[in-house]
Amino acid sequence: MKLFRREPEAEADVRPTLLGVVTLMFLLLFFLLATSSGQRLGVVDLRLAAPGEAPPLPHAGLVKSVVVSLQPSAARVEFEVATTDIASSADTRELRAIDVPSSGDRVDLAALLAALETVHRIDGSQERAEVRPSPEVSTATLLAVLDVVRGSSQAPLFSRVSLQ
Repeated sequence: MKLFRREPEAEADVRPTLLGVVTLMFLLLFFLLATSSGQRLGVVDLRLAAPGEAPPLPHAGLVKSVVVSLQPSAARVEFEVATTDIASSADTRELRAIDVPSSGDRVDLAALLAALETVHRIDGSQERAEVRPSPEVSTATLLAVLDVVRGSSQAPLFSRVSLQ
């Protein structure tokens, strides 16, 4: 009665073979290469400083640079902001600008202060600002604008101001 009796069958070997492991690694490598980008996520700055001078480090906050362009009767605050959306790379920046209107024939210092406070609220750790006056700007206007850019002792804005 061999018809109804089953012979024991050999179980399949379920251990991974070398070929299976190599195939899996190849697929994972292909997936890694297909989903990665060639952009660098960080750069180390290797500039050499002059003797006795330390190079300025790039600002790590959101506001990367602040420039105040000054005309005799108007000003413009331009600042670069690091973008924070998920689709941007690590070094993507957005240039923003605030136009400061004139107050008669002079720069409206209150509006300039409000624009600089807006930039300072975005990134309070940024200390550097650059003022670029046109040749027609008077010395009194330039000094008043420099005082506004620095802020007051109670509410400092940008303590390291440079002229361009």
